Amino acid sequence: MKRICRSFIYMFTIASFLTACNKKELAIPPVSVVKMMLQGYNADDTLEVVKGNEVLTILKANSTFQSIALVVIRNDKEQIGLRKKRTKEIISTIDVNRTPFEQKKKIFFDGKTITDKMEVTPVTNPENIGFRLWFTTDFPYFYGGPVDFAISKLTYDNITYDFSFTPVKTIKNVGNTFSEFIELPPLTSTEQETSLYIVRIFKAGTTELPYKEGVDLSAVPEPQFYYCPIDGLKAGQSALFKVSPYYSEKQLGESFALEDIAYFFR
Repeated sequence: MKRICRSFIYMFTIASFLTACNKKELAIPPVSVVKMMLQGYNADDTLEVVKGNEVLTILKANSTFQSIALVVIRNDKEQIGLRKKRTKEIISTIDVNRTPFEQKKKIFFDGKTITDKMEVTPVTNPENIGFRLWFTTDFPYFYGGPVDFAISKLTYDNITYDFSFTPVKTIKNVGNTFSEFIELPPLTSTEQETSLYIVRIFKAGTTELPYKEGVDLSAVPEPQFYYCPIDGLKAGQSALFKVSPYYSEKQLGESFALEDIAYFFR
């Protein structure tokens, strides 16, 4: 009888152990897959999105991007890294949760740091326009420091060819990032008169062009006409304007390229 009892206790213990193991196995979350949308702007080296040593997708250099990475989740969450393709340096990481299936990260890389907090500021008055300015270039004769943005209103008479510049606002000492948000009333033009906002860029704290000695300025117009038009916005709209000078080798062009990258941060 004692032997039967001992056998029963032994079998009960084994069954309990197996049941506990089965419960533990069931507690392990199943493998899932997340579709991560990465979009934004990369102002520097090509970036690789990696999980361990696996490259999930590529974010091209000096361009806007919109790319999808499929991330396998084995735990509650996984971590993916953003690294420079050339140096293999990890410069930021992103946590990816198990749910929802479709996730999105808006990324701005200024060449030094990555932020996923970039936002497009809405105007407070729906009749106004708004924008931030960012001066960026790989022109070797750029002096490399902060700049001042001097915003003016240009009025041009299409019949008499008279023109005038009315100062609006100067945003001072802006480094390699976007300026503060500017909100202005939109301008209207007629057959007789054209009105638009323009911005000039200076070395911070001066009225000097932000370039090194030796730059070829032969194609640059008089200083008052070396500006970038701020256009393309309608009432109620906001922009993130990337401003870059045209150039060829050591010669500056006569104007600037203006690109609104706000779409990728909405």
